[in-house]
Amino acid sequence: MHTDARDILIVSDLHLRGGFENRTERLYHFDEEFADFLRYYRMHASARPWRLVIGGDLIEFLYITDPPAATDPLLRGVSLRASEYRYGAGTEAQKARWKLDTILRSSHPQLLLALARFVAEGNDIVLLRGNHDAEMFWPEVQEHFKRLIAEHHPVDVGYMAMKAAVAERVRFAEWFWYEPGLLYAEHACQYDPFCSFEHFLNPVVPAVPTQIEMSIAELAIRYFTNQMKVMNAMAAENIKSVSEYIAWVVRDNPAILPRTLRLYGTMVWRILEKTRAPDPAAELAVRAEHARRVAGFDVRFGLAPGTAAAVDALHATPVMRKPIATARFLAVDLFAAGGLVALVAAVILIAYPARLGLLSVVAALAAIGLIIYVGALRFRRVTEAAALHATAERLARLFRVPYVVFGHSHNAGVWPLPDDATYVNVGTWVPEGEDSYFVYFAVAGEGDERAGRLWRWNKRQCEPEPFGTPSAGADPRTVAARQSAHA
Repeated sequence: MHTDARDILIVSDLHLRGGFENRTERLYHFDEEFADFLRYYRMHASARPWRLVIGGDLIEFLYITDPPAATDPLLRGVSLRASEYRYGAGTEAQKARWKLDTILRSSHPQLLLALARFVAEGNDIVLLRGNHDAEMFWPEVQEHFKRLIAEHHPVDVGYMAMKAAVAERVRFAEWFWYEPGLLYAEHACQYDPFCSFEHFLNPVVPAVPTQIEMSIAELAIRYFTNQMKVMNAMAAENIKSVSEYIAWVVRDNPAILPRTLRLYGTMVWRILEKTRAPDPAAELAVRAEHARRVAGFDVRFGLAPGTAAAVDALHATPVMRKPIATARFLAVDLFAAGGLVALVAAVILIAYPARLGLLSVVAALAAIGLIIYVGALRFRRVTEAAALHATAERLARLFRVPYVVFGHSHNAGVWPLPDDATYVNVGTWVPEGEDSYFVYFAVAGEGDERAGRLWRWNKRQCEPEPFGTPSAGADPRTVAARQSAHA
């Protein structure tokens, strides 16, 4: 694929949700800030247009739990399973299209208008998939996303002109985006075993290829987090594990601990139900289609044959493919050990109610405390981002680029790699407080002066500022202009 000369903006993990009228959901509503961000860069364009790369998890498909209206035209002819009335619509294409429409049309018209204006002025948009918006895999959902942008066209651009512009300049790269000699961008959920897909370019359930095969993290959201209905919107994305969320519930809402444990047990049962090995024949067909699409990336970007396959080989095997690892993630072994310790202590206390019984209770409490500590250490490792850094180093070497850009971890920053390369993580646009900033990566400049910087959008000043310390740099186009003046 020819990647024409454009300046580049990369954002990731917007996690757009519906419910603008809901107080907590408004934390996910930053349309005005995003529109200001795009307007700023439209107004500060050079001779080259911009390319906006959205690095995955744009749409939060996982948190829609309310059943649709029976007369909704987008679901004509679709019937919901009994479980979908409790846990939310499934991942089939038509249901995913309805979820996309519900989120964007009702709650984010200003953001759609901002994207439309951005495209109408000659800029383009590239979308990658993450683990929270895996349903963007379906072509019907991709086309509906384009249609929504076209329908929200600026008043000075007709619908048909907008539709043509969107068809030409909005594309779904799906897996990764590569600018030769410059950068490699990917969401990076594939390097997280709790969020990865075995066949990312064909992420369907082998036995039911009309459904997306969800990771264990997404199943935990569906069967546990969504059912609690007491957590705020910030916690939904910035609390990183089920155990951390349970600690949050116990600290702030101790009265609902019994309900929490009951829902946790239901989640464990439902997830363990889905850990059965897929049918070999069905799995083979899914794998073959995935491999075909992987090879297509070599052709798309003009890569040496086997390059995309080498990237695919780096992916972490999903935890759901390993029953023992699944049980450990769900802390089944820790709960079993704690229950056994409590049972032994109870038996000793009944049989020897004197001093030995009391000592057994003290020993049991100490043992349970140790189990809780071990569990805390285990789940802390779930969110470690060291694997992303190591993978970024491999990708920089494989593609010979100075920048490898990831999202997923919500841990924004810049880290040096060997051979003068840099690993960049653009974090998330999900707020963590009123003073939060929206992070992005920008690349601009000519020839050897083409450079990238990590920025954050200051929503109060409506302008960018360097991420981190003031010495991080200035606006990339300002830097390029100054360098040209002194050349």
